Amino acid sequence: MARILVLDDSRIARALIRQVLERSGHDVSEASSVAEALEAMKAAAFDVVTSDVLMPGGDGRTLLDAVVERGLTVPVVMVTADIQRTTREDCIRRGAFAVVDKPVKPDLLVKAVDEALVRRISPVNPVLTVEQAESLAELVNMGVGRAAAALNDLVGGHVELTVPSVSVLGLHEASRALGDLASGSVSSVEMGFQGSLEGCAFLVFPQPSALKLVALLTGEDPRDGDMDGVRSGTLMEVGNVLINSVVGTLSNVLSKPLRYSLPVYAEEPVMGLLHSHNEQPSPLLLAKTSFVVRQMQVEGSLLLLFELRSFDDLLTALDEGLGPR
Repeated sequence: MARILVLDDSRIARALIRQVLERSGHDVSEASSVAEALEAMKAAAFDVVTSDVLMPGGDGRTLLDAVVERGLTVPVVMVTADIQRTTREDCIRRGAFAVVDKPVKPDLLVKAVDEALVRRISPVNPVLTVEQAESLAELVNMGVGRAAAALNDLVGGHVELTVPSVSVLGLHEASRALGDLASGSVSSVEMGFQGSLEGCAFLVFPQPSALKLVALLTGEDPRDGDMDGVRSGTLMEVGNVLINSVVGTLSNVLSKPLRYSLPVYAEEPVMGLLHSHNEQPSPLLLAKTSFVVRQMQVEGSLLLLFELRSFDDLLTALDEGLGPR
């Protein structure tokens, strides 16, 4: 049995959600406003909170922001009738564990709460040792250096790099780690890799930079509606070259042969991309680096994402492949 707080300004909605959760054996409390919910969370510990999005006097996103600001670890499941994709993406970006439709389907609500409880009761975020974090950052740095050289050849301009950062995160923590990248639509190229390691890599450009890069490489104006195919095709080719440089370096140094999926182009917020690959409560190993071509005002980020099923294999490969430092 878990302690669950149900937040909704509608008495009827609270009663329906309470009924579903109590039938599943949970102890349910109610709150009708964000202020009331925060007071309840201050007075008692809850395992999961469910929250409506649209409410007077502070909506569910206000609650999500408060949970982050106060450093609370309780997972929040949003329950909403708002079908807009942007609303859902915003909730995930702010740290929501999941978003469930209204009117509530009992099986989907129970599934979301059960998965949140797994995350709450059995945290799955392993901790990298200092040596492992340094080794992975060193490997990513080697690959990014090769990617920068490839990008330099493509655009004919000097490419500046940031030192890669490496962290193990849950999905709701990734939003804070990504900073400005977490909000707003970006142009991205994704490539999955499988084999002895599994995961995916994203090459991410703010859209103005993506347009400049395509114009530079093609000599055409990518804002023209007829250029959609050229824009996506050009960026996929760039992504194919750069991602292969990084992941290929990882594969070669660790002696872990990989198979690649075809590159996929998308325009959406980064958190939407990550959420589509992490629907279950598993950890993400996120390696992030940024690059800038100043004279052309082009900037981008490369995100390397490993999923749980290959995490232990990756750490073993790091320990065995690089040896003592």
